[in-house]
Formats: sequence, structure tokens, C-alpha cells
Amino acid sequence: MNRKRGAMLSKLRQSQSEYLELLKKVKDDLDLENVTYNLDKVRNFWFRKQKLLEMCSQYLFNNSDTYFYTAVSKFNVANSDKNILFALGNYQIFDDPILSYLEVIEKSNAIHDMKDYITKLKERIIECIDDLIVLLEKGIPNFYVLPLRFSSSIINKEKIDIMPFIENFFIEGIDFKNLHQYEDIDTVVVHEYLSRILLFDYDDPTETIKDRLKKYRLEYSDTFPKNMNDAELLRFIIYGYFSQAMDIFLTSYSFNAFPFFSNLTTYLNYNILLLNIVHYSKGENLEHFLKMSRLTLPIWFEYDKKGVELSISEIRERAKKLNFSDRIREIYNALDDFNTQEQLITEIESCVHLLIK
Repeated sequence: MNRKRGAMLSKLRQSQSEYLELLKKVKDDLDLENVTYNLDKVRNFWFRKQKLLEMCSQYLFNNSDTYFYTAVSKFNVANSDKNILFALGNYQIFDDPILSYLEVIEKSNAIHDMKDYITKLKERIIECIDDLIVLLEKGIPNFYVLPLRFSSSIINKEKIDIMPFIENFFIEGIDFKNLHQYEDIDTVVVHEYLSRILLFDYDDPTETIKDRLKKYRLEYSDTFPKNMNDAELLRFIIYGYFSQAMDIFLTSYSFNAFPFFSNLTTYLNYNILLLNIVHYSKGENLEHFLKMSRLTLPIWFEYDKKGVELSISEIRERAKKLNFSDRIREIYNALDDFNTQEQLITEIESCVHLLIK
């Protein structure tokens, strides 16, 4: 087993060097007009590595705590506020987003009035490639840049229909093919459920849905077709969030890895979906995923709150001395005994304090 593990690690490290070289070549040829053509090269590269990633899941990640930082466009390790990730588990992964962006571009091409959004996405991809090159050049031990969500979509070829879950936020009997006919959004939504989710960063769920969507339109005007009414826009927003959340869950499940979040909106909506999945899953023990997901954002939040600047090597050294992962495992094991979220936060805060003091 150790020999197989060593071979896996060697191939994984090699894949990182090869990917770095590919990204450098792609960057030299890249402009807004040929983004999709060049990203096809990236997609083909990871198609060829699919078997390797599945083997790593089986022989590496399955037997070690592995965390993947996901649902973000970049990971700047020089800005040390996310470096708490390196105190968690044996392996850390940055879930490379550029192939997810490519998929969005390909879908958006079929939607009228999305030209500005597609241009913005292409600009973001070019920035992403620059960031990935910087990240890969650092050669951080036991840290890998892998398109886990893209790879998971190859394993889970049959897309899970998220619409039955989305329908919970609307009253029964709504015609989703003709949402444009509903002029007053207040009459077609379930307000209680909408008050439990976030539609964007700094969203206030206590406000009316009309006010929340008005703010969304101002903040994110170039991310959706202009002719949408409120009902269409709401469906568009929550479909995007919960499709992403489902992809993250399937990735976590397929690769035996835990998602690491540093964004409250993504984290909260992921947990809402996960609660639903666990509630309706028959026979499968998925509580484990729900419990792990409750820990990751509070760990990052408590670390970020302290305002310390620790390098990756410093934080890893301290985590090793403190047996930080074991302490987090103890909190995980005691989760069912905590009566309140505050109790959980207090435990995590004292654990993080020991790490940075």
C-alpha cells in the first residue's frame, strides 16, 4: 500500500508540473476571442488525468483527512487570511475553477442578452490563469491544484435535477416555464424558506424579497439577462447557488474530501441543501458530510478574526505540534452534544487561539 501511495503522490506532483507548463503556453496565446479554444486544451489535459484523480481518491484522500478550497475564483496564499486551510488534514486541494467557468460560458452562449456577462467571465478566466501559475510555481508540499468539481462531473455523468428542491421556495402550482407572467413576486414565493438563505454577500434575509432582489440587480447587473422579472431572477439566482452546492456535495462524496469555505453565502446555502439531502437520503449515512461542513467556515472565520499573518510553513508547524487536526476531530466527535451554535463556536475559537498564540 505504501508503494502504491508513493507512486500516486509522484504522479500527482508530476501532473502539477505538466499543468504549470500547459498554463504558461495557454497564457502566451490567450486573448478574449480565443478563450474557449484554449480552455479546450486544459479540458483535454484533465480528461487524460481523470483515472489518476480517481485513483488518488481511492488510495490517498480516502485514508487521510483531505480538504478542498472551493467555490472561489482564486487562492492568493500571499494574503495569509486563508492559510488556516494548511492546518487541516494531510492534503489540501485548490478546486481549480477555470473549467467550471468554461461550462458556464458554453451554457450562457445559448442565452439571449448575456454578451457582457460572457466577456466578464472571459476576463476572469485570464486573471485565474495568472493566479494559478503563481500558485503552482510555489510548489507547496502536499497541496494540489485540481479541477475536482469538473472531474466529479465526469464520474457523476447523470445530472441530479435540482428543480424539485428549487420549487420549495415557490408556492405550489407555479408554472416555471412561464414565470414572466407573475408580476408580483410576493404572491408566488414561500417567504419563510427565503428568509433562511442568502442571495448575495451582505444580503439581509429579514428584508422583503422585493428589496433583496432590487439590491441584487444593482450589485450584479451584468450577471443575468436584463429582461428578467423578479420571479425569473429569483429562480435564476437560487438555481445557480444550489446547482453549485450540489456539485460541491457530489465532489466531496466522490473524492472523500471535505469542502473548505471562506464565503458565508456559499457555506450557508450549501448547508441548507445538505440538510435536505440528509433528511431525504434513505439508508445512506450522510450525516458525516453535514457534520464536517458545520466546522469549516467557523474555523476560517475565527482564524480570520484574529488578524494574524502566518506563513504556510509556520501554520503547518504549529498545527503539527498542537495536533490541531486531532483537536478538530474531537470537536467533530462531540458535535451532537453541543446544544447551540455558540457552544460550537466557543470550542473552535479556543482551538484556533491555541494555534496562533
